[in-house]
Amino acid sequence: MSDFWRFGPSAATMALRRMGFTSRQADRLVALKLRQLRGDLELTQAQKRLRFARWLVRHGRIGEGRPGEKVR
Repeated sequence: MSDFWRFGPSAATMALRRMGFTSRQADRLVALKLRQLRGDLELTQAQKRLRFARWLVRHGRIGEGRPGEKVR
């Protein structure tokens, strides 16, 4: 499925059906791929915390130094 857009969602669904997925499974996989490509997937709480921690590091709010010391 690396060339998903070469053939489009309908062809991808059919290819998944030929691989042994049910019609419902193929439709759901294609819908999931479309949401992922659009960036519509919701982040988990752990992913949100990780993003926030990375933001804190990038902006010098936390780091490996002494408490209160800015990261360069």
